Amino acid sequence: MAIKQLPDRCPHCGSDWGIYTKCTYHEVRCCEGFNGEELDNGEMYDNARVTGGNLVYCQSCDKVICRLSTLEKLRAATQAREEKS
Repeated sequence: MAIKQLPDRCPHCGSDWGIYTKCTYHEVRCCEGFNGEELDNGEMYDNARVTGGNLVYCQSCDKVICRLSTLEKLRAATQAREEKS
């Protein structure tokens, strides 16, 4: 299903709850002490490599809405139109 305008709801189920992508994080460092307690992991994703996340899914029905690249183009076009007005 090709979308032509920025969606405000799922074209499949009509939900306006939101969207998500499925990404995989590689090389994430999760630190813990020798006693098993979690240490400060505030920077655990700083050097992570992310793959996937190419499709946008509905949070309610889990169906594909569009490609992430399509959504990003529609958002940029919408923002450009709003800045001109």
